[in-house]
Amino acid sequence: MKIIPLSFMVVLTVVAVLVSLQVHFQCVYAQKVGDIISPMPRNVTVPNTDKILVSIVPGATFLTETAYNPNPIMVNVGQTVLWTNDDFSFHTVTSGGVGDADASRIFDSGLAGPTALSSTGKSYEYRFEMSGEYPYYCILHPGMVGKVIVI
Repeated sequence: MKIIPLSFMVVLTVVAVLVSLQVHFQCVYAQKVGDIISPMPRNVTVPNTDKILVSIVPGATFLTETAYNPNPIMVNVGQTVLWTNDDFSFHTVTSGGVGDADASRIFDSGLAGPTALSSTGKSYEYRFEMSGEYPYYCILHPGMVGKVIVI
């Protein structure tokens, strides 16, 4: 039987506690973006540019509704949203909400492959073909929430 030094065990315990606290606080403080949005007036227009840009801001791992900027974002039917990871951490853009049975059904940047937002500068895009409100979040950091409003 190999004996593990006490200092190594203390470091492992501290790391485990810090990771579990981060996950706990992200879940506790996560808010649905819909709670902070007022109803949209009917005469609102969105410029019809090719792509609407959204940044995953530096430090997004520790943020909630401010992790994606702008948030919420309004687009026209047929427009494309381009999310760019401007943070140093791996993130996702996943439709739905944390724990939703149909999360990722509409869009998902994924955890692997060419659309994965695995590093700074990586981007993912999705074209919205139907009007409605589309909440989304990061699978890896579920406190990160956003919403796309398609008019």
